[in-house]
Amino acid sequence: EPEGLAPLLRAACASLVVFGFDSAGRESNEHARRMIAKGCVCAILFGRNVESPEQVKSLCSDMKLEALAHGRKLLVMADQEGGRVARFGGEQSFTDIPSAREVASCSAGTGAVTSIAKVMAAELKAVGVDMDLAPVLDVDSNPNNPVIGDRAFSSNSARVAELGGAFITAMQEQGVATCAKHFPGHGDTIQDSHEVMPLIKHGRARLLETEIPPFRRAIENDVAAIMVGHLSVPELQSPAEVQLGLPASMSREIVDFLRKGLGFKGAVLVDDMEMGAVTTSGTVGDAVVRALNAGADLLPVCHSESLQNEAIDAIYRAVKAGEVSAERFEGAVKSVETLLSWASPPARDLTIVG
Repeated sequence: EPEGLAPLLRAACASLVVFGFDSAGRESNEHARRMIAKGCVCAILFGRNVESPEQVKSLCSDMKLEALAHGRKLLVMADQEGGRVARFGGEQSFTDIPSAREVASCSAGTGAVTSIAKVMAAELKAVGVDMDLAPVLDVDSNPNNPVIGDRAFSSNSARVAELGGAFITAMQEQGVATCAKHFPGHGDTIQDSHEVMPLIKHGRARLLETEIPPFRRAIENDVAAIMVGHLSVPELQSPAEVQLGLPASMSREIVDFLRKGLGFKGAVLVDDMEMGAVTTSGTVGDAVVRALNAGADLLPVCHSESLQNEAIDAIYRAVKAGEVSAERFEGAVKSVETLLSWASPPARDLTIVG
């Protein structure tokens, strides 16, 4: 390719990698600035980045200004589910949100979910967070599940679909994108994918009856993104994928089922590529290329700058070598561009006036 195109291609590769960084400053730290300069257009915040609403607003705005200086938008996302998984809570002067299970237990049901999603969306929007990595659409059917539990709305699939659908609609109507997770269903596992790869043993019929309907509803409600989990689901995967020990997040069969079978047109995310389920079996670079080839569009590498760079380099090499087809690469880049329509502009700072 002509030399002039290399930086453009590299930036396009970087646009597929979501980066996290370790700082709760009012401005982007050096790590965040370097990733934005490389072409990353999506950042993820964790509790470590949050001190107060003012500080988060300032941090998001500063990152968005950095991106703007490179002629790009920046989308900020976070896991704000409520309950155990909430990056913004009372201690940081945000509203404490109850867990999905608690909200679902209200007699108001859908009404309660709608009200709470509106509060969450208003707070996220106020501080410059554009996308919530919620709702959890896993069906809480296994009491021994160490990772889902009260993060799920219910053990009843139809109830999860109804409440999850209401959450998506309410939040997106307020202008905050949502991301349903963890496709095709992390509810009935006894392992935690942060450590090892859980196995979902159910047959296709049971999966279509229980695990899949909440995601079907999410798609009907125009969910902006769906996160595919690091789960082994042999009944939905090809024998070759199962033999290689590939999780759903690196399974073309599963992403094809999501796209063609269920008609999902939004962005496909995978869970954090630094999780144990992925890293125990190879390098992050190999994993992101596999996920991209499977059909994933956005690849979060949430912590380490060196692994974020490894991911970008691996995508760049694979695209140049033709290991990732031009069609698949362009499809992913387009998906991310579409998702960026949710990215809010930097907050206008009035402190300099007068």
